This record gives sequence, structure tokens and C-alpha cells, in this order.
Amino acid sequence: MNDYIDKSGKAMLAAGLAYDNARSAEKMAQWEYVGDTNKAWKEGPYLSSPANKKKMDRSHPYCIKTSEEFGMIFRIVLGSNPPQKENGGVRIPLPPENDNNSRVEPVIAKLAIIEQFELFKEFLTNFDGPFNKKRCKDWRGKIDDESLDLIIKMIERRNELTHDSDCLLPSMKEAAGYFYHLKQLAMKLYEVTKISTYS
Repeated sequence: MNDYIDKSGKAMLAAGLAYDNARSAEKMAQWEYVGDTNKAWKEGPYLSSPANKKKMDRSHPYCIKTSEEFGMIFRIVLGSNPPQKENGGVRIPLPPENDNNSRVEPVIAKLAIIEQFELFKEFLTNFDGPFNKKRCKDWRGKIDDESLDLIIKMIERRNELTHDSDCLLPSMKEAAGYFYHLKQLAMKLYEVTKISTYS
């Protein structure tokens, strides 16, 4: 149990940190977030100046110097001589935005949810726990139906994100809730197995 709690917590902290950094940079690089009074700067994550230092200039978007890895991916996807737009730029086929107008959030949230489920599953295999729908049927009567129904819901969402490219895009709020529910379920299942072991 302690190994699961440790691994899942560290993984979720890593996802949250990556999201905050990616979303902050994303906001700084888009025209729709220009202006000090823009609602984007009322709620984090965002980049700001330290206390008592000159405020950031939000009258224009900033540019991001991309990585060598992104350049390699770009050439793999678009080829070495991609078609140019009228203005000389290149149209990059970007992933869709979610309801929060973010392209980075659904990517990070999806990876976090899938990783959290896999860590949960790894934990459950220690005692042949309900990590798929068939195993959930076998666990009816060992634990309350509400918990098993929630596990099935978690399984279905993980499967949807893994196998359905047109599913509802996740948010970090959903990923944080998913993490919370799996942790609560893990503790409940662990207690049930402890009781059955000693009874």
C-alpha cells in the first residue's frame, strides 16, 4: 500500500508541475491572453514577476524557442520541406483545445489519468483486486457496490482515453479528481484485504 501511495503521489505531482509550466508558457504565447486585465491572469497557472520587481509586459504574446526534440518531431510529421502558407509560415497540425482553451492540458491530463490507473492496477494485482470489469464481478459482495461501480467508471474512462481518439478531452481538474478517487478506493480495498486476511 505504501509503495502505491508513494508512486501515485509522485507521479501526480510530476504531472501537476508539468501542466503548470506548460499552461503558463501557453498563456504567455497567445494573442487571446494579451492585456493585464485579461481573465487569464486572475487564476493560475501563469508566469509573474517576483514581488517588488517590474511587472511583466502583457501587451503582446511572447515567443517560445522550441526544443531540438520538437524540431525532430516536426520534420518526422511534416517532412523536411513542408508546404508553406501565403505568409511564408507553415501550418502545424496542432491537437484540439479543450473547454479551457488549452492544447497542453488535455495531453497532460490524459497521460496522468492513464498512468494513475496503471499504478492502481499494479497495486491491485498484489491481491487479485478488481482491476477490470470481470474482476469487479468477482468482487461483488466483498466490497460495497458503490465502490465497485466507481472502479468500473474509472476503468471505462481510462479505456476511453487509451483507445478512443475522439473522446471528451480531459482537464487537470478531472485528473486530480481521478487520482483522489483511486487513492480512496485503494485504501478501502486494502482495508478489506487486511480484514479478510486476519479473519
